[in-house]
Amino acid sequence: MRVRRALSTDSFLFVFLLTGGILCLSGLHAQAMAAGTTSHSTTPSSSARSIAGKHSKTSAVQQTPSKAIKGHAAAASAKLPPIIVVLTPTGMAEPLGEVGTTTSVVSQTQAQVQQTHELPDLLRQVPGVQVRQIGSPGTVADVSTRGSTPAETLIMLDGIPVNDSATGEFDISRIPTDGMEQVEIVRGAGGALYGSQAIGGVINLITQEGSGPFKFSLLSEGGNRATEQQVAHFDGAEGRLAYAGTLSYFSTTGFRPVNDNSDNLSGTLRLDYHLDENTTLRGIARYTRANVGLASFSVASGIPLNPSAHQRNEFMLYKGEIDRAFGRRLMTRISAFYVRDELRLNSVPFAGNPSSESDHIPDETRGGILEGIYTWSHEFRSLMGFSFLDRWVHSKSSIFELAPHTSQSLTVFNARRQEYAGYVEQEGHFLHDHLIATAGFRVDGNSEFGTEVSPGWALAIPLPYQITLRGNYAEGFRAPSFDELFFPGFGNPHLGPEISSEYDGGFTRRFGETASFTATYFSRRVHHLIVAVPCSVGPGCEFGSTSGNAGRVDTQGVEIVPALYPGHGLRLSGNVTILDETHVSPAPDIRPVRVPKYSASALAEYNRHALLRPRDDLTCTLIYSFVGDRDDITTTGTIANHDAYHRFDLAFTYSSGMKWRDVRDIALVAKIQNLLDRHYSEGFGFPAPPVNFVAGVKLEF
Repeated sequence: MRVRRALSTDSFLFVFLLTGGILCLSGLHAQAMAAGTTSHSTTPSSSARSIAGKHSKTSAVQQTPSKAIKGHAAAASAKLPPIIVVLTPTGMAEPLGEVGTTTSVVSQTQAQVQQTHELPDLLRQVPGVQVRQIGSPGTVADVSTRGSTPAETLIMLDGIPVNDSATGEFDISRIPTDGMEQVEIVRGAGGALYGSQAIGGVINLITQEGSGPFKFSLLSEGGNRATEQQVAHFDGAEGRLAYAGTLSYFSTTGFRPVNDNSDNLSGTLRLDYHLDENTTLRGIARYTRANVGLASFSVASGIPLNPSAHQRNEFMLYKGEIDRAFGRRLMTRISAFYVRDELRLNSVPFAGNPSSESDHIPDETRGGILEGIYTWSHEFRSLMGFSFLDRWVHSKSSIFELAPHTSQSLTVFNARRQEYAGYVEQEGHFLHDHLIATAGFRVDGNSEFGTEVSPGWALAIPLPYQITLRGNYAEGFRAPSFDELFFPGFGNPHLGPEISSEYDGGFTRRFGETASFTATYFSRRVHHLIVAVPCSVGPGCEFGSTSGNAGRVDTQGVEIVPALYPGHGLRLSGNVTILDETHVSPAPDIRPVRVPKYSASALAEYNRHALLRPRDDLTCTLIYSFVGDRDDITTTGTIANHDAYHRFDLAFTYSSGMKWRDVRDIALVAKIQNLLDRHYSEGFGFPAPPVNFVAGVKLEF
């Protein structure tokens, strides 16, 4: 009976998805036959600065980027596109077209169109960003930018750094996109403003701020392999209080024969209380509990499936913030935060594996940030800030062997570090907004290795014929992680930081309302790269290597980003990244791994209004990802070439426009992942999921 029920569910979902595809095709045919006009976005002029309200009393600190856009929508010309405002590149609210650093933005609308609820899948579409997930949903996923390591890419949630102190990395598989406003991705040049771990870039996920009357939505999806997704979201504003919250739950049994299940329960809450027109109190809370079976945990021991290994993560973030304006010139912000990321891993003996392992690693960060933005005139602004971080980790690992003879090893260490930093950014507009320059520096004080100074500058030059030139230079560093410093038998307490310098330059050319083209060249050099240095096995070198500042890596590459909007509801976009790395290290087998020379992605989106009903809306999206050949570490510890792979996903949303009692809209949603390639993997020994599909209903109240 259980088999028949599963087949019946799969058949129903297949018919549901097939019907959606037919609707898309029929919509394309009907749109091609019908006469009509389609509105498009035009290129922002130099007046974008005033439209975004960049120098208004509330633009810099009191509003999220979305609110800066919404608050000035009525003032913008109907022919202008929505002005995308970003905070991450300079720390000041800025129209994206006036930013000299290479920055991309992914909005909540784009995530909904692609039916993407996982941060790894959303970031795969960003140029220069490499995402690697080792297996089914819920397994570890790391992200890097422009060939950097995951520890050289800073991950932030609402401006709070969340990279683990133990490893320097952050597992993004646990962070859903539900309830976000947008994700801002700065590629390179992050060290001058954000310090350690921003060598490769910065990824900042910003939580949605509530507005307008109370709204509530409920999404329920199901699919093959017992996959289910439930998302409840609410937001609104009442008097001086704006509120927004999201609760989501995901679970699946996975595709491996045993121990491939995972589940994720996540919640976010944001409250903004406008005490008066000059003061805002803000609170943000985020909690995630994730469980995942580790089917490939023992693959390095020659055991393809581990039926018992299991990992549980508990992540929480709390942030309190006060924004205060003193007149029209000075804006201030003070915030305090607490982040805890706790990992528990257990593996018990089973037939063929007489060993067990138990790990417990709580990782905590406490800190505060004080910033002030002073507007000297309409052309000049200054940002000054101070940040403090207190990092702590307790690492405990126990391994018990029953054969060939009984043995037990226990590895325990505690580590703590304080980090202080002050930074300055100066922005100026020259030649009637035809030259926009930003320059600054950051001074970091570390309780372990002293002081580092990181300068940087960026230029944006809008030219006639809808051309914008960009260029920037920045220096940065990465402080060694606690594992690299103190892990028994591997750590080196005498490690110094990695030091980097990077420059890039490029241009964007827009062709009216129908197309755009962006090309960027970048080059980065990292000195004193922290690598595993071979040593003779013995006391202090139990693993045959220790960490050391013995490497150097040079990375250069090109990012090409075309987009085409031919009309009739069709939008085409894509990107290609070409990377070349050279590496200097103490041993020939120490070289860059998991860095593809070629990678690409593409989106084909079709939207049709009034397909079956006067107020309905149909959106179909084809998502393509390509990752080229790259060196990777095999299950035996050697380095070999890992084959390229192509992945196609298909998503569609049909909004009926139907209203019933308190229901404002009923929408049908569906997505098929990995349509064609059932045998690829993103890491040796960790096969990726084959075709997976989900479908469901979304109700808006």
